[in-house]
Amino acid sequence: MRTIWFKKFGWTYVPVHPAGYIITLLAIIFMIPVCMAITRNGHSVSDDLYQIFVYATCTVFWWKWIAEKTSD
Repeated sequence: MRTIWFKKFGWTYVPVHPAGYIITLLAIIFMIPVCMAITRNGHSVSDDLYQIFVYATCTVFWWKWIAEKTSD
């Protein structure tokens, strides 16, 4: 029997199992210091957004991949 961690809700996924909440929380916890370091060392808003984009897209890609594989 397969455990469902996420449930599809429109275009996104919603965690419904503690493991889904942990994966979501880990993604958020990873992005907080990344965003803080980029904004602390950045020169302009556009420079910060370009740098954050790389980390955010990679993090969201892996979060979505896990959500797709563990959803109903």
